[in-house]
This record gives sequence, structure tokens and C-alpha cells, in this order.
Amino acid sequence: MTDSRPAALPARTVLIDGSPQTWRGYWHELCSFHEVTRMLVRRDLIVRFRQTYFGLAWLLFKPLMLMAVTSFAFGFLAGFDRSHAVPYPLIIFCGVIPWYFFSNAVPDGMNSLAGHLHVIQKTYFPRAIIPIAAVAVDAVEFLVAWLLFAFACIWFGYLPGWQIVFFPLFCLQLMVLCTAAGLLLSVVNLRFRDVGNLVPFLLTIGFFVTPGGYTLARIPEQWHSLYALNPLVGIIEGLRWSLLNGMDGFPLKPVLVSLAATLAISLVAGRHFLASEASLVDLA
Repeated sequence: MTDSRPAALPARTVLIDGSPQTWRGYWHELCSFHEVTRMLVRRDLIVRFRQTYFGLAWLLFKPLMLMAVTSFAFGFLAGFDRSHAVPYPLIIFCGVIPWYFFSNAVPDGMNSLAGHLHVIQKTYFPRAIIPIAAVAVDAVEFLVAWLLFAFACIWFGYLPGWQIVFFPLFCLQLMVLCTAAGLLLSVVNLRFRDVGNLVPFLLTIGFFVTPGGYTLARIPEQWHSLYALNPLVGIIEGLRWSLLNGMDGFPLKPVLVSLAATLAISLVAGRHFLASEASLVDLA
């Protein structure tokens, strides 16, 4: 009598030698662990809104309150709302929503590895999944927050023009920038815990040097080149151009500088993370 049971498949053997991987090899490994990323994002979303009275309404409430305060400070008090044909709340939404995402995603990505050391020390998976998942959770809030802009367009009877086809590209660039910054700072934060105190302070200052409550036109022209070194300037002004019928013309210089800065930060972050991943547990 022959055994009809299927033969057992050989177990997959993974060799971990601690040497830095190639970009291509690490990308394939990230893709093979996509279920881990999905699980972390789902878990963090559930934990973030579990046992809250308003639940998912916080996704809209927090950026809405930030928009209201920014409109009062820059619009009513500073009078910036009197020189635009476009409804001022729409201008504010285009600056506040990306800034709100950036100011949450960068610290969350930075603190992600330090907050998951107990997991890193027990099992193996590509460590980049942890900061990527942290930024992805904030990206969900970022995308949902644009419903506020859609509601505001309906309220003011405003219809974006053909430039809106470029809106996803600027959103994608912002997500890449936040992910790269999170990857870089997550490793640096393990080496130097002072970074965890410095970054929130810099973000507080960064709000005032980022065109969230005002436009680039408010900056003297001789300072435009220096001001554009902030990569968020090109992204925010690009979002305004794409959503507000090309308001103030296409910001070519800020967009190019922002793209270059995003690419440079991404390359540095990727190389540094690959070189440091094998020693992350030792850095704790």
C-alpha cells in the first residue's frame, strides 16, 4: 500500500549574515513582507481611534481646527485674506493639510524603531517596515483630510481646473519625503536620543517658515531662492497650483528645488538605513 499523502515541502532557509543588502534585494524583501506592513498599519489605526468618543471623526476634526486657527491668525489678524480672488479657506487647506501630515509623520517615523525594540530583538523582518508603516498610518489621515477641501469647494462653489491631474504627484512626493525623513531620523534617534527632543522644536519653528497660512507671493522676491530650500515650499505651492486653477502661476523653481531635495534625502536615508540595519539592536 502506497502513501498518498503529499511530500512535505522543504523549509525555506534564509541566511542572515549582517552584510548590507543591495537596493534591489532589499526592495524584493520588503515586498515579500508586505503582510507585516499591512498588519502594522491596521493595528496602529485601530489603536489610535479605539475607545475614543468621536472615533474616525478625529481624522477631520484636527486639521479642521488647525485650519480655523491658521485662518484667524494669518487671515483675520494679519490681513492676508484680502489679496486673493480664491476663497482664503481653500488656500489655507492646501497648506495646512500637507503640513499637518508632515509634522505628524516625521516624528512618528523617527520614534518608530525606538518604540518597537522589543519586536526587533525577537524576530527578523526588514526593519524599514516599521518606519514605513508609521508614516503610512499618517498618510491615511492625510488622504482622508482632503475631504475637508472637497467640502469647502462645494461650500464656496469652487471648481478646480485641469491642473488637478498633477495633484496625486505632489501628494506622492510628500509621502516619499516623509518616509525618507522617517527612515533617516529613526536610525539617528537610536544613536542620539537628543534628536527626539530637537525635531519637535524644529517643527514648531518650521511651521512659520512654511507657506501654510500664506503664499510664496508674501515672501520678498530676493529671498525666494533661499526660502525654496525648504522642500515643503515647492510641494505646498505645487498643491495650490494644481487645486486652485494655477493660482500665481506654476512655481517652477520651488518645485525643482523640492524635487532635488526629496531625491537627495531619499538617497541618503536609504543608504544610511541599509548600512545601519544589521546593527540596529546594538544601538538600543
